[in-house]
Amino acid sequence: MLDCHLVAGDFDYFLKIRVGDMEDFNRIHGEQLIALPGVRQTRTFFVMKEVVDNAPLEF
Repeated sequence: MLDCHLVAGDFDYFLKIRVGDMEDFNRIHGEQLIALPGVRQTRTFFVMKEVVDNAPLEF
């Protein structure tokens, strides 16, 4: 796992994970995430292309 955030809105937590392929994702999801106490459902989004990461904010 790369990041875990407690968030407001439709979700309780936002996890950022990196996997090698769909087989890895299915294993982590099925054996670890869903097995955690209190986890009833997940929503999954896949990144197609990284556009910007850790760019400085200009205020």
